[in-house]
Amino acid sequence: MATITSHVLNAVNGTHAGEVRVECRRITDDDRVEPVFSVQSGEDGRIAGTVDVDGTDEGRVYELVFHTGEYFDGEGLAEPARIMPEIVFRLRLPDPDARYHVPVIVSPHGYSVWWSG
Repeated sequence: MATITSHVLNAVNGTHAGEVRVECRRITDDDRVEPVFSVQSGEDGRIAGTVDVDGTDEGRVYELVFHTGEYFDGEGLAEPARIMPEIVFRLRLPDPDARYHVPVIVSPHGYSVWWSG
């Protein structure tokens, strides 16, 4: 099984972003979205989930959905002008046994995400 991990960091105050809901979804050949796992970041801002990737999944696209609007509302940064309720990051998992680590730095109006291999 492939493992997807992330470290969610709060750019507003420089802390770990705990209690951020993160969903992993599989995009099917006919563009339907199938849930794979749903987790919430711990106090340390970290998440982990596994994905059963087999030979038929080669080239399959997955997405991680970080529900940052909910997080910032809970942090007292609710804003009616916010236009980004979530961050959606799409990725492929070419090695069915690999660990894919994708940290993300979040703020109410922007984000940065990368793959740290």
